[in-house]
Amino acid sequence: MLREILATNIYALLLIFARLGSAMMFFPGLNSSTVPTRFRLLLAMMTAFLLMPSLAGHLPRMPTDLIPMVLLIAGEITVGLFFGVLAQILIMPLDIAGASIGYSVGLTNMFTADPVTAEQSQLLTGFLNLTAISLVFVTDSHHLMFRALVDSYSLFVPGEMLPLDDFSQALMRATSDGVMLGFKLAAPCLVFSLTFNTALALLNRLVPQMQVFFVGMPLQILGGIAVLAFCLPPIMYWFLRYFSDGLSAFLVPG
Repeated sequence: MLREILATNIYALLLIFARLGSAMMFFPGLNSSTVPTRFRLLLAMMTAFLLMPSLAGHLPRMPTDLIPMVLLIAGEITVGLFFGVLAQILIMPLDIAGASIGYSVGLTNMFTADPVTAEQSQLLTGFLNLTAISLVFVTDSHHLMFRALVDSYSLFVPGEMLPLDDFSQALMRATSDGVMLGFKLAAPCLVFSLTFNTALALLNRLVPQMQVFFVGMPLQILGGIAVLAFCLPPIMYWFLRYFSDGLSAFLVPG
């Protein structure tokens, strides 16, 4: 009897860990190389242990054969990867906005390591990512990621057929909205760049002897940074609203 109880508890813990662990490996702020892999695994295991009493009722009975067990775990990992990739796509507008702003203000050639994506990126992209992730944790928006995972047990019941078609459509729709939002966030700097470069072109035609590049480049960088500093609060506000709305769609009402 005791052996059956222990086996059932371990089965429930590992099944919950499969979904939570695969998602938390890609969650923004936790997928960085600065966060040790052991810490992420330990955090996922602790979270699964805390959620096991409330989620055990959503789990199917433990299969007696190996193949059904493997298919069940694979399905849980697939759901977790879906939420992890979705969270990464919700951060994507900042990458697009940072790259567009970098091109428009003349900071394209300044590359640095992005602590969020753990990749080499533009300076402004890393700055926007770091600011956004800090605000996500400060405003407790990261709770939505964990709530979406918990509520997913009501939307995607373990052991049932996964709606892979709906998964792909949701990711495509989030990607499309993210690309559009990224250009919207960079719109003020793009307008500034167009206006400034038009003025430089006219100045070059009026005063051909002037070295327009050496005169205009410092002013372009200074003006672009000033526009970004002025527009940074609404940029972060629109991003947080987009991030929250993208995850709230998977929350169960009530």
